[in-house]
Amino acid sequence: MKLLYATTNNSKIYNMRRRLQGLPIELITPKELGIKIEVIEDGKTATENAIKKAKAYYQATNMPTIAGDSGLYIENIPEKKQPGLFVRRVKGKELSDDEMIDYYKALIESVGGKSIGYYITGLAMMTEDGLKTVEISEDKFILSSKTSNNKHRGNPLDVITIDPVTKKYYTDMTDDEFKNLGHIFDKECVKFIKYNLFYTRKTIKKD
Repeated sequence: MKLLYATTNNSKIYNMRRRLQGLPIELITPKELGIKIEVIEDGKTATENAIKKAKAYYQATNMPTIAGDSGLYIENIPEKKQPGLFVRRVKGKELSDDEMIDYYKALIESVGGKSIGYYITGLAMMTEDGLKTVEISEDKFILSSKTSNNKHRGNPLDVITIDPVTKKYYTDMTDDEFKNLGHIFDKECVKFIKYNLFYTRKTIKKD
């Protein structure tokens, strides 16, 4: 079954394909379809923004569509400096990868060089059965003001993100090590997709 992922973020696409390995799902991207839709992400929550994207791309393609948005929250950071939904945008400016890394290194340095962070992610899926949503509080991790020497897979902050169990930077892990972390989000995301793609209204009626 084909599933359109309403994003142009290569890191998100890479990770979603990793999650869906072994499932009878062909993940399609807007780039592969030759479409680009500008969605104004002015929702008050990650879920509201995900809904906007899922609806826009579904209406344009009539394909089952999933979209997501996340907010980043960091312990010990004052509320007015919390990234929230604006992880890459600071004071109205869209940061480059290098600017983003430098900004968060300085932010973490201001609270002692290390702090706990976590994402809250909203997912929305549009199918012929309608709109479904879920909000997922992700695993906590350590953010450091010091960087790994290895290149990130697409998320710039991976070079300053440390797994609290293995004590490794995300960028220092092999693909298999990263996959085997068993993140809550990976499990809940796959569960959400499988339920809404395969557990149809017809199946529900039979139960």
